[in-house]
Amino acid sequence: MAKKTTYYDYLRQELGGLIEQLQLPELYKQSLKRRWLDQVVWADKKAAECRRWHYRLRLTTIVGSVILPALVGINFQLGKDNPLFRAWFPYVPFALSQVIAISAAIEEFCRYGDRWRDYRQMAEDLKAEGWQYLQLSGAYQQSDHLLNGQLQEAMQTIAARKLDSPAARTSKTNHTPTTHLKSYSLFASRVENIIKQDVQNYISDLIKQQAKQEQEIEQYLEAAQATTQDKTLFAQSATNGDVTRVAAPIAATPTMPPPGYPPSGYGQTMMAVSPNPPLAGNGQPGGLMPPPIVSPPPVPPPLVASPPVISPASPPSPPPAPTFFPSTDLNAAIVAAANHLRGMSTAEGPDGGNNACAWTLNKVLHQAGIAPLGENPNYVPSLLDALKQGRGKLVSPTESRAGDLVIACGEAHIGIGLTDGCSRVLSNSSSRACFVWESDTDFDGSYGGSSTIYRLLH
Repeated sequence: MAKKTTYYDYLRQELGGLIEQLQLPELYKQSLKRRWLDQVVWADKKAAECRRWHYRLRLTTIVGSVILPALVGINFQLGKDNPLFRAWFPYVPFALSQVIAISAAIEEFCRYGDRWRDYRQMAEDLKAEGWQYLQLSGAYQQSDHLLNGQLQEAMQTIAARKLDSPAARTSKTNHTPTTHLKSYSLFASRVENIIKQDVQNYISDLIKQQAKQEQEIEQYLEAAQATTQDKTLFAQSATNGDVTRVAAPIAATPTMPPPGYPPSGYGQTMMAVSPNPPLAGNGQPGGLMPPPIVSPPPVPPPLVASPPVISPASPPSPPPAPTFFPSTDLNAAIVAAANHLRGMSTAEGPDGGNNACAWTLNKVLHQAGIAPLGENPNYVPSLLDALKQGRGKLVSPTESRAGDLVIACGEAHIGIGLTDGCSRVLSNSSSRACFVWESDTDFDGSYGGSSTIYRLLH
C-alpha cells in the first residue's frame, strides 16, 4: 500500500521544484532547501500541532465547565429517587472536575495558544519572504540597493548630463535588472533575521511574564506593609477592648464592705429576729452595744473611654522627576540620554512596542530636555518631515557623529548613532519591545537599502 502524501511532503516537493529552477549555484540551492525550506515546513508543522492541542484543551475546559453544574444537580435528584446511583454517580462530577482542572493547568503551563500564534507568524513571514525572492518583488525588485550599482549609475548620470546626450534621459529609467544570484545575500540575511526575531520573541515573552509576576509580588508586599503600618486600625481595636474588659466587671460586681465590718443591714436584721436582748451575768440584761457606723465605700468615678487619637496620614511622596541631560551640545545630550534609557521597555508604545521606534526616539529627546520631533511623534515620516523643515540637517556617513539620527531605507525605522560615523546604532527592538537593538548604519540590512543620517539642530 502506497504511503499517503501529507501536506508537508507536498509543500516540500513543490517549493523544492521551484528552487531547482532558479539560476543559482548548487551550493546556494542546497542552502535554500536546508535552511529556508526546512524552517518553513517545521514552523508550519509546529503551528498545526500547537493549534490542535490548544483547541483540545480549551474545548475540554469549556464543555466540562458547562456540564459540571448540571451533573451536580442531577446527583442530588438521583440520590433521592434511585439509591442505586448513590454508590457510583457522585464520582462522575468529581472525575469531571479533575479533568477540567488538569486541562486548564496544562494549557496554562504549555501555552499552546501563544506558541501556535508565534509559529504561524514565523511560517507566514518565511513564506512571504520566499515568494518575494522567487518573484523578485518587494525588496528584491531592483539591485539599486547594492553600493556598486549606485555608484555606477550616479557616474553614468553625471557623465551623460555633461555631454547633454540622449543617455541623460535613458539613465533615469534604465536600471540594471536584478537577478536571484545578486539578491541571494539579501534574502539570506532577511531569513536569518526572521528566525532570530522568533527566538527573541520567545525570550522577551518569558522576561515580560517574569517581570509581571515580580510586579504583582511587589504590589502584594506593599499592600501588606501599608496594612501593618496603619496605626488607626490597631489603635481603635485596642481602645475598645480595654474599655470592655475594665468596665464590665465593675458594673457586674456588688460593692463589698471592708474586712472586719458586718454587712450592710446586719444590725437591723438581728434586732428584728431577737427583740429581747440576751441576759448577761446575774440575769441582768447586758448592755446593748450599738452597731458600728459603717460608712459606704467611695463610689469610683465612671470610666470614660478616651476617643482614639488618629494621626493624619502623611501625603504620598511625588514620583521622582526624570533625569535630564541639559547641554549646549545636542548630540552629547542625546547620547547620554540614550545610554541612560538603554534596556527600557517600550511595551507602552504603539502596538505594544512592535512599532515604537519613533516613540522611543522622542522618549530619548524628552530625557535629554529636547522638544519632541514631528506632529505625530509615533510616525517616522512625520519625524523626517520635521527634520527637513528646519529641525535638522542631512549629513553624510563620513561627517556623522555620535548622537545623530539614523533613518532606515523607506522611512521604516529610526535609531540613534552611538559612535562617530554611526557604525553602531541603538534603536527599538520590535521583537523584544525593548530599547536594546544595536546594529550598524543600515540596521544589518533588514530594510534593503542604505540609511540616511540627520543631525538635530535645535
